Amino acid sequence: MKKVMVIAGQSDKTYGQRLTYRKVKHILTEKGIVCAYPKFSFQMIPIMPFYDGLIVSGKLENFFEEVAIIDLALEFGKPVLFFGVNLEEMKKSLLDHISTELMSSMVSGFVTDEVAAKWASLWSPSRITAGVDVANVYLLEKAEYEKGKFAVFSPSQEGILKYTPDQKWFMHMDSRIIVEDPRDSKIAVKFAQKIKADDVALVFEIDDIINTVKNAKFVLSEKFYTSLTAIAFERPFLHVGKKALRYFKSLSNNVCDGEETALAIAFSKINEFDLNSVQNFNSSVKEGYKKMELALDEFINSL
Repeated sequence: MKKVMVIAGQSDKTYGQRLTYRKVKHILTEKGIVCAYPKFSFQMIPIMPFYDGLIVSGKLENFFEEVAIIDLALEFGKPVLFFGVNLEEMKKSLLDHISTELMSSMVSGFVTDEVAAKWASLWSPSRITAGVDVANVYLLEKAEYEKGKFAVFSPSQEGILKYTPDQKWFMHMDSRIIVEDPRDSKIAVKFAQKIKADDVALVFEIDDIINTVKNAKFVLSEKFYTSLTAIAFERPFLHVGKKALRYFKSLSNNVCDGEETALAIAFSKINEFDLNSVQNFNSSVKEGYKKMELALDEFINSL
């Protein structure tokens, strides 16, 4: 029986990484693979020799807890598969380091952005290609389409919503404030008070976030995965946060630069919501994932 070490956001509290972890764990369990999900590199050192390979998915942020595990696997001669890695969001120091790992003939797989794929191809031209976000696939599998009931706002510590004065275009209705990351709680509470919503609930858990977005009339978000959830459930959305280039460049009517666009202009675009573009986008993600799953099967069979 094949045994694989996995990095898939298991030690991360953010919404997107938790989604990634759920999906990766589910697919590997379905395939009957014995997996270990270490949270720290030192947990991996004594057991790595007994595993056949390493699968890496999601976002890499910490050198010792994530990137060092890839180094260790290569030192032991274990093949490594990137299963939707967000290279384009890595810190420069990590990006510089991982370039040496990409030169290894034992590293193959998929990154989540064409730009990052082109960058990676400088080191591994036939082994690293553009794939899709595994968290996005999980959302699409859960997607249901219902009539909207309320608005959803997703502010962040670094976003522009906290700077906006009370404005009439904020809907005074049954609003919900989503907090992907508990570190955003304080600003979410302040924003809830600012928009004078009649009923506000702070939402943290994956299933609660999904259910909240699913029932939303529209979603205004500074958080990438809140907006991605809206897309998966075909909810009208407006993304005014950063990190828009990875996917949202193909949905430009629903994306505004949070640092350059006034919210009055941003809200004027709600009526321009293009459902066909969203549906085409979701279809392309599903097609891209089929290729990734085939490559995953090939990787497992080769171990």
